[in-house]
Amino acid sequence: MKRRWKLVLLVLAALAFAILVHIHFIREYLDGRLMLGPNDGMAQMLPFKQHLYEQYAQGNFFYSFSFGLGGGIYSQLAYYFSTSIVYLLTMLAIKVLDITNVIGTPDAITWAKAILPVSIIRLTTALLLAVGVFRYMRIPFIPAFVGACFYAGSAIYFRHVVYWEFFANAFLWLPLLVLGVEKIIRERKPYWFIAAVAISVFDNFYFAYISFVFIGIYVIARWFIKLSEDELPVKFQLLYFIPAALLGFGIGSISFIPSVYAFLNNYRPAFDDPIPFYGNDDNILFTSRTLLLPVLFVIFVCVAGFYKNKLFRLFALLSILFIFFQGSPRIASIFNGFSAPQYRFEYLSMFVVAGTIAVGLTLLPKVKKLHLLLALGLTVLLYSLYLHHDLRMDWEDDWAKYVWNGVALVLFVFLFYTFKRKVWMLGLCLIVVFATYIPLINAHQERQLSDSGHVENSTLQFLTSDKYASDEQQELIQDVLDSDESFTRLEWKTDNRNNTNLVQSFPGVSIYSSILNKELLFFYYYDLNIDMKRESVSRYSGFGNRANLYSLLNGKYIMYDKKEPIAAPYGFEPYMESSNYIVYRNDNLLPFAKVSTEVFQEGNLESHTPLEREHAMLEGIILADGETTGTIDSLPDLMDQVTVEAAGGTYQDGQLQVDQEEGGLDLRLDDDLPQTGDYYISFYLKNNDASAPLYDLTVNEFETNRKSQQSIYRTKVDELTIRVKAADTIRIRLPEGSYTIEDFQLQHENYQKLEETESAAEAIPFSINNSQVTVDYDNQQNGESYLKIPVPYEKGWQVSVNGEEQELLKADYAFVGVKLQDGENHIVFTYRPPFWNMLLVLCLGSILMSLGWGGFLRKRHMAGEKGEKEA
Repeated sequence: MKRRWKLVLLVLAALAFAILVHIHFIREYLDGRLMLGPNDGMAQMLPFKQHLYEQYAQGNFFYSFSFGLGGGIYSQLAYYFSTSIVYLLTMLAIKVLDITNVIGTPDAITWAKAILPVSIIRLTTALLLAVGVFRYMRIPFIPAFVGACFYAGSAIYFRHVVYWEFFANAFLWLPLLVLGVEKIIRERKPYWFIAAVAISVFDNFYFAYISFVFIGIYVIARWFIKLSEDELPVKFQLLYFIPAALLGFGIGSISFIPSVYAFLNNYRPAFDDPIPFYGNDDNILFTSRTLLLPVLFVIFVCVAGFYKNKLFRLFALLSILFIFFQGSPRIASIFNGFSAPQYRFEYLSMFVVAGTIAVGLTLLPKVKKLHLLLALGLTVLLYSLYLHHDLRMDWEDDWAKYVWNGVALVLFVFLFYTFKRKVWMLGLCLIVVFATYIPLINAHQERQLSDSGHVENSTLQFLTSDKYASDEQQELIQDVLDSDESFTRLEWKTDNRNNTNLVQSFPGVSIYSSILNKELLFFYYYDLNIDMKRESVSRYSGFGNRANLYSLLNGKYIMYDKKEPIAAPYGFEPYMESSNYIVYRNDNLLPFAKVSTEVFQEGNLESHTPLEREHAMLEGIILADGETTGTIDSLPDLMDQVTVEAAGGTYQDGQLQVDQEEGGLDLRLDDDLPQTGDYYISFYLKNNDASAPLYDLTVNEFETNRKSQQSIYRTKVDELTIRVKAADTIRIRLPEGSYTIEDFQLQHENYQKLEETESAAEAIPFSINNSQVTVDYDNQQNGESYLKIPVPYEKGWQVSVNGEEQELLKADYAFVGVKLQDGENHIVFTYRPPFWNMLLVLCLGSILMSLGWGGFLRKRHMAGEKGEKEA
């Protein structure tokens, strides 16, 4: 009974601490503001959670045709939420509340409101798990709790929750991994390690990698620092660690392998900027956004006498090592998969910092007075040095004063404790520590997140505004979709948010995600050279106002804000409208499923322009391999009938100097060139100033922007193709600066081929059901014929014709197709995550092997105990 009450008090104390360190965001919530970043928080976290909820509620767990142009959500969103245990539990809770009518139909606002309570529960759980690990290491109850508070309630926790919520889940699984390691070393029991590896691997492959790097370092440190005499020898530890890690990986591989495959099948230009080994000027004592060290840790790590204790030495040395890592961009790159430096591993640092604090508290009553006095002096010196060398702060800085006041108060009570070693005095020290840390961490959230990070702009009011998801927008979209019996796509973005379609629940033509299908990205970047009106990696959007692509890829509708200029592609006419918005409909839409006997090989089209490749897609099917049976005429380059003149600057030998606020080039077309249809203008463009910021580019009515060369989000694609309406002059406008702009090519499009294709196309019955597309077609074509659908090609798709599996073809660079049989063809395209059947077997087999190993070890242990008793 006493133990039960002790557990209840522990849970209540952990919950109380979690609430106290969330006070800032609780106040913000009551004022209508959210614990949510205004950028990725609103642009990715909410849309993905809402979209996955809708898909999972429909029983669709693997593929979504509304994830951009379509994508495997189980694998491509595993980096975010599709396999996140915390998200799945939250989704279950929201589903129960939905079914019982406690809440209305869940939407983005529901998920936004859920962030704060979920964060409090998550922090409470992480704190309790850390306490459990510290108690297992024989750290007394109160020191274990105090140390765990600094782990769970750290600055990096709140930064993760606010900006990339799924990052914070790693706080839960790290203590389990450490416990699993200790269970093997101390008790020869691998079950905890197997479970911890399986959970980590299943939950998030990215943070599993980060945590495993830490665990590898931790295990090596444990080999050098033995905490007891009866620990398992190193060579025997490996006999447990290796199979346990493999079994845990095998269980979690059902998530890990598809998500890693999606990661490898993503495309992002390599980060080739120099990465210094050391050079991060993060102020870890005053202002760090990610690793704000508690003053209690600084005091304890300076106490020389503590290092005689092996457990303190373990945690303190690991803490010092990871604090060193904090200053190294090269190490940050390693933790980010050898890519651009990102500081996301500080939860590892805070765990060992918390362990240092917990052990230090147990040693404090016996520390020598001189050692403690020296530690307090060193603490003052360290804080002084950090303040003095941070050029962004000085003694007059309000934040510096605020931190110093708290530090001084803690130092004062510990100075008093140095001369009066009483239990009540130590209790007073801890009260002061928490009384200064809790307000500090809340003030830090306000300073670094709400103010500097503009989180204060994330409001419930914004989520219902016309910049995110207004009722008027959603009602008009729903009216359009309800009027259409077939599956079609609608283009619409609010405030340039590529995931608007996920928030407002309609099949769109854009997406923003860190992991995307590289076939689609290559399609946009290189194969068709589509300008997305905004240069940035990890996204694609629209079809650059190019009518052929809208018609080919099921783009039937475009919605516009009436207050903005409307430049609809060729063939789009007004269809429906509301007070502030209007929807245009594509009158040349081609059928979803298209059949052709004309085949073009990708290699043979390499010398052709994007417009000519569009024509090949209209006329037939483009395949990676196979014999070419179709012919595409090369369109004339009209640049020899164009006069190029500089505007607002000078232009010579491909070098443009814009001297005015805005200038560029005027391409004046000869009078005999067509003034109907469209022009496709292609050119190479690069800003000569490597430090120049993002800049706007306009070509007549077409507006886009280009990233700074210093941006890690630039695509590094500098060859542009832009479609504009036919005019006598094409005006290219850029801001003041120096540019390389050359290799011009101009082609005219009269859309005769599109209209001929549309008029000759036959409607082919099809149906879409979760992760499956079914097409029925009676093939009476002469010779070999192929069917293609505008569904992105990716591993996991399979196709059968009349019940027999056939080869899935990559059609038109990035989509799926199949060779048809003569006569009736019942075609079924089915998606399952990559290697799904094999992984099911591996997962179940690993579970059975783990249970078998566990049973064997228990029998051996029981036999050993029986032998000891008989002896």
